[in-house]
Amino acid sequence: MLSSPFTYMPDPAPKSSIPTKAGAPQPAPAKPKLTFLQAVSEGSAGYKKLWPYVDKYRGAFIASIAAGGGSAALTFAQLRVIQLVTKHSFSGGADAAVAKAGVAVHGFFVDMNIHTWADTAAVPAGPDLAHVMLICSLLPLVMMAKSLCDYLENYYLTWVSLKVMHDLRVKLFHHILSQSLDFFNRSKIGSLISRVSNDTRSAQLAITAVTDDIVTQPLTVVSIICYMVHTDWRFTLYSLCFFPLCLLPITIFGQRVRKIGRQDETSNAELMVVLQEALAGIRLVKSLGREPHEGTNFTDASNAMVEVGLVVRKAMAIVGPIIESMAGLGVWAALIYVSFSHMPFDHFTGLLSSLVVLYAPVKKLSKVHVSIQKAVGATTKIFELLDVKSSIIDAPDAVALEHCHGAVAFNNVTFTYNPERPPALRGVSVAIEPGKSYALVGASGAGKSTMFSMLLRFYDPLQGSITLDGHDIRTITQKSLRKNIGMVSQDTFLFHATILDNIRYGRLDATDEEIYEAARQAYAHDFILAQPQGYETIIGDKGCMISGGQQQRLAIARALLKNAPILLLDEATSALDSESEHEIQAALERLATGRTVIAIAHRLSTILKADQIVVMDQGEVKEIGRHEELLETSILYRRLYDLQFNQHESAAADDTPFNIINSPALAT
Repeated sequence: MLSSPFTYMPDPAPKSSIPTKAGAPQPAPAKPKLTFLQAVSEGSAGYKKLWPYVDKYRGAFIASIAAGGGSAALTFAQLRVIQLVTKHSFSGGADAAVAKAGVAVHGFFVDMNIHTWADTAAVPAGPDLAHVMLICSLLPLVMMAKSLCDYLENYYLTWVSLKVMHDLRVKLFHHILSQSLDFFNRSKIGSLISRVSNDTRSAQLAITAVTDDIVTQPLTVVSIICYMVHTDWRFTLYSLCFFPLCLLPITIFGQRVRKIGRQDETSNAELMVVLQEALAGIRLVKSLGREPHEGTNFTDASNAMVEVGLVVRKAMAIVGPIIESMAGLGVWAALIYVSFSHMPFDHFTGLLSSLVVLYAPVKKLSKVHVSIQKAVGATTKIFELLDVKSSIIDAPDAVALEHCHGAVAFNNVTFTYNPERPPALRGVSVAIEPGKSYALVGASGAGKSTMFSMLLRFYDPLQGSITLDGHDIRTITQKSLRKNIGMVSQDTFLFHATILDNIRYGRLDATDEEIYEAARQAYAHDFILAQPQGYETIIGDKGCMISGGQQQRLAIARALLKNAPILLLDEATSALDSESEHEIQAALERLATGRTVIAIAHRLSTILKADQIVVMDQGEVKEIGRHEELLETSILYRRLYDLQFNQHESAAADDTPFNIINSPALAT
């Protein structure tokens, strides 16, 4: 592969429990242990990178934080109202209730002529009903206000997080599309899909869950503790004396989660890789009967994902019961204090309610380190990918090529995909005149397809230059360069869409009539009308619902629609039968005037009428000339002709030769 400046590796080495495609486990590199505070610091670094995306929706984000703060403040008010309701509902508290009960018991003993302490007990007056109803009505009002704040917090935070996820996905997708081909040569498509789909969702969940956990929950805990201290600081001290012990399970199991680190996301990416490759190569899988093999690969990857997920979930789940146990000890200590302090009943009710309410936010805080780790793993991978720079970029002063005449020149071009292997092109120099046709011939690996890739600027030369109309293509914008070059390959790609949309892909602003005309010129109009819905027929993944020849005609129609001045042909009619090939070549010949055509030739009919034939061998240009000249002067061409073309000569002689590579219709 061509070396490039980026260091991004889309698929970090999986841990030992995650099998590779071949099923062999790979050891994970040892990572240094992090303390809880270090983990939080690492997580905050990820949030700093996310903040510019959140800041775009600052108003809604601040509103969610404000609503969370309001909910925390109303928690204090709710506990205070519970205390007041208890106090006034029992007309002076539990003592009054006991006194009432004592009077009732006294009446029983009076009937039995028994004197008791109740003879002298004063019975408090009953509560004022209106006052009690007013106090009691505060509780639902406070609870309704708190619920409204919770709703607003969740709504605004979810809205912001979904918008951020959308922005991240769009930017990430466009960034991936902007990369050069060497990036895709190094990457696994399934892993890139996982980055765009799964990691952005993890980042979105991090904004909602973690922001709530590190902002709202601490405020809630503080408000509850403030209420408890305000009511009885001694009770608070006793009930929370075991709270430091809660940090032990957080630290212990937090380290286990950090050991596994980003493996949860990585295992998901590995699963996506297996799934994408199996489905993309479904024809090969079925032709070789490898469904059981792919099923085993998928099962292994899924099992690895389950194992990693269980470790994370177990670490999250076990913290809660441990904290509950510690909280139980705290309640035990507090109740002992109550029994000796003769605490008023309304105080006890309020404090007991505060302990119940305190449990939920503390439990959420105990799991925040796991959420932070998942957020760190997701955001790190996203921003690592966003930091990758394409090795093929437009120069700052690049110009858009408006009008192209089609003069192409390779000037001593040398290029290699991998520095450790022989060059794919070695000192190639070819001058291609506008409006003429050139055929590239040579054995497999001679560098013919590489020349196409270089002209399209999928790669840049290591040495030398390529010019178009005298301009170095590195000084031309990639968009304008490729707008003037069309290509039709024998490896046709069609989208899972309608026939109309597939042809329109050649020029998105084309009218329906222009599309129909391109289809007629490609001899595709009749078979399209014979489809169930005509031009609106869905042709399936990669055009699987139509024949290979029909797929090729649609690709040629798409090229005709683009109508570029330079045409690159890689045996564009190879998938057609003889009658269809004759018809299409006739159409292409009529449209060839004034266009520059470069064709990779595998058939005799492709080279017979070429203006120039470029003979290549092992990345070098050996000879250039016309067919008749090369047959007499070039030993290499004669050998290629005898091996590859001579067996077709007699058949070709019966047909009227025509110049396929002169066809301007193949502009894709």
